[in-house]
Amino acid sequence: MAYLITTFDGVPLPLYDPEQDDSAAEALSTLLDSVGGTFDYYGTANRLPRKYGIEVSGIYVGETEYLVDDADNYIVDEAGNYIIAGTAVNRLRDQIQALRAKLGVRGTLTRIRQDDNVQQTITARLLQVRHDKRQQEMARLAKLTCLFESVQTAWQAASATTTTGNATDGVQMGLTVSNGGDVTVYDATLTIARTSGTITAITIVGSGISLAWTGSTTGTLTINCGAKTVRIGSTDSYNGFSLGSGHTSRGWLPLAPGITPLVVTVTGGNATVTIRHYNQFR
Repeated sequence: MAYLITTFDGVPLPLYDPEQDDSAAEALSTLLDSVGGTFDYYGTANRLPRKYGIEVSGIYVGETEYLVDDADNYIVDEAGNYIIAGTAVNRLRDQIQALRAKLGVRGTLTRIRQDDNVQQTITARLLQVRHDKRQQEMARLAKLTCLFESVQTAWQAASATTTTGNATDGVQMGLTVSNGGDVTVYDATLTIARTSGTITAITIVGSGISLAWTGSTTGTLTINCGAKTVRIGSTDSYNGFSLGSGHTSRGWLPLAPGITPLVVTVTGGNATVTIRHYNQFR
């Protein structure tokens, strides 16, 4: 098992004797039956998955918990007996109920890469908690299976990768973005923060990429390529945004695994240009 899914929305998942589906999200078929054969209507284009089902099974174990002091010494009563903070049955019930309380919740599902303990996350919804209950195990352990579903089809790094450059009025600036994941990122965020003058135009050009914005701002322009929004502060500025004739890529600012070189030109003033993205992994 390359990965271990550990928590959902802050609640530890059952990790004893784990059984987890480590499959990547499924891409739907692109084949259509036609007269005399079958037609692949996507051709050579990459068909991306649209949703991701994740299944996690494991066992919660109930263990008696004792009170301890700050030095982890057991606290005892007058007769020298350890003081119990919770019985095995109590603790088992607490674990089960904490997970069941998340049913239907959309939260962060976390996994660790087992060879180096690197953490990755995905936003998912808990659809079902199945409890395989056996009489002989009721007071000691519980085997549960959790079903999750996500609109995200890849796991993302726990922290963002930020690429920054300082653009001078009217001068082309090279910006090299490194994607250390194994999936093309389509939801990067581009910000242009004015440092002097009044910004009236911005262009971003790369291989198959041609973005432009015209307007007037002395603030910060934010282009969210995942949400498809363009704002100055909290004010919509989408009417100044356009895709150039040379834009042939899917999405606005796709960042393929490896290096994506871009050329940014800011007109009307100087600005700090920042591209923020999360490396993603199948």
